[in-house]
Amino acid sequence: MDFGVSEEQSLVLDQVDRVCKGIRPIEDKCYLQRRFNDRVGPAFGQAHLLGLPISKSFGDGQGADTVTYALAIERIGREGTGVRTFVSAHVSLGELTVQKWGSEEQKGRYLPRTTKGEKVMAFGLTEPGAGSDPASLKTSFEESGGKFILSGQKTWISNGSIADLAIIFAYPRGKRDGMCAFLVERESAGFSAKPIENKMGLPTSDTGTIYLEKCEVPKENMLGPRGKGLSVAYSALMSGRLSVAAGCVGVIQDCLDEAVRYAGVRVQHGKPIGKHQLVQRHVGIISTNLEAARWLVLRAAFLKEKYEENPRSEQSREAADLEIAKAKYFAANASFDAANRVVQVFGANGYSLENRPARHLLDTRVTKIYEGTDEILEQKIALGVLGKDFEAYS
Repeated sequence: MDFGVSEEQSLVLDQVDRVCKGIRPIEDKCYLQRRFNDRVGPAFGQAHLLGLPISKSFGDGQGADTVTYALAIERIGREGTGVRTFVSAHVSLGELTVQKWGSEEQKGRYLPRTTKGEKVMAFGLTEPGAGSDPASLKTSFEESGGKFILSGQKTWISNGSIADLAIIFAYPRGKRDGMCAFLVERESAGFSAKPIENKMGLPTSDTGTIYLEKCEVPKENMLGPRGKGLSVAYSALMSGRLSVAAGCVGVIQDCLDEAVRYAGVRVQHGKPIGKHQLVQRHVGIISTNLEAARWLVLRAAFLKEKYEENPRSEQSREAADLEIAKAKYFAANASFDAANRVVQVFGANGYSLENRPARHLLDTRVTKIYEGTDEILEQKIALGVLGKDFEAYS
């Protein structure tokens, strides 16, 4: 594995960096006003970055490999988990899932518009009673008049209330197996959504509840083979978890930058606080965790790319899935820890949302929950060591 940044990758990352620098003052303002940042999508869309890992055959697809995409998400993560969450939901959970599982007709119909930012995507798996156990979801579908009729509710959906196109998972009515995935447009009869208010963090990122009240979906909008919805969901979560992990690395980097900057200018007891050993301890731990998280993410991205090159290999899929779980688990916890430490370095000033550390502390808490809770990932990682005979829910 050679993770030296190539000239081609540098060009991509330079473009991402320019967009991120332009977004920062807008994100700062939106965060303090606790409102959705509606400039993130257009900014990345205008820079032709919303289709970064999507084939060049579709709209603004750039055909970037998984490692390049992970590096881009890391840079985006420095701007905050809210900014990165929009991109993860739209690209990682949305577009990549359509590219992997969609028919040629579906890919040709939707990806050119999503990569240009003309349509925003969301991933509708979680329900009020189905989170870590997606197999227990209650949304159902039946066939009628050449259409699928979906009924149910999805909640805590990133981009949920602003999405033009959502991937929705449902069981056949009256059955508990044969889950299917569907591409559901916002304009569909029976589709509605509303934002979730009063979140602990992520005020600049949309999180919504989607209501499906006898929602009509054309038969050609089933995504993937019939009855393989759970496989679609799990493969999407691989992409989603990797993007969360990469974004968390960006958060840790920003926390380190903020800690170093502040430790150099804040004076107490007649000297910069960076000269105090207990402050140095925070900086040292953040820096070490940054490198550990970054290498875990890059290795996971490398293995996922190998799997994408050989998708029929079960061994390759399991290797990538396990490393992605490790990367997400470690990076999420390390980002929350880094935010907590840099708040401590800032002291009272760290408690103000005027400063970036406080925002990171609030926002990174969710990374230990969505795309696989810490507890689920701990079990998954342990199972990878112990073997399938030790599966907790068998």
